[in-house]
Amino acid sequence: MNTNSRFGNRTRTLVALLLAAVSTNVLAQRDSGRAKTFEVGFQATNISGDSYTGVNGAGIDVSNDTAFGIVGGYNFTNKFQVGAEMMWADPSYRVDRALADTGLITSIDAELDVATFILKAVYNFLDGPVTPYIEAGAGWVRVDSNIQEGPATTGCWWDPWWGYVCSTFYDTYSDTRTGITYALGVRWDVSRDFVLRASYGKIDMDTNYAIENVSLDALRVELLWKLR
Repeated sequence: MNTNSRFGNRTRTLVALLLAAVSTNVLAQRDSGRAKTFEVGFQATNISGDSYTGVNGAGIDVSNDTAFGIVGGYNFTNKFQVGAEMMWADPSYRVDRALADTGLITSIDAELDVATFILKAVYNFLDGPVTPYIEAGAGWVRVDSNIQEGPATTGCWWDPWWGYVCSTFYDTYSDTRTGITYALGVRWDVSRDFVLRASYGKIDMDTNYAIENVSLDALRVELLWKLR
């Protein structure tokens, strides 16, 4: 992966967000009316892919994907909010496994099932309806590899509709890890009840395994409604 290209893309995104905040600063002079309101809405997040290398040639290459989720929070003041988000994604990936007995590398293509639950705090720099903001949070990331773990089990039963049926079940490699997120963005209170937010940041996950910890770029767009 081209590191310089990724750094340049991140820099351009960050500069664009800052310019958007500065250029609309005039609009931010009137009070936004955020204080003591709840907010709830939806988010779409473009999550970057990346490659990670472990011991003995093992590794994983995850493709970028768009995650969807729900987000909510409570504005204690015009500037400070505490909230939470839940997000789901299913990026495709390729894993290279090093066999313990022979050292040979075997590759598997599959899709990850990823779900996150993050508690976060948001600080808006301005009281007005247009403001840059920063946010940071921590929570849990649930990952299911969709790769079979152990032998499959077949069970049979009598179904009231289909008669005698059999099906095969198997467990997959899955785990829950801690994760943190942090971002810089721009918020626009479009009206008394409707809010748009856009941010660029990172999602870091502790793997606790042989590969390095995962750190992914996240470009978010959120549509929120105020509940008074």
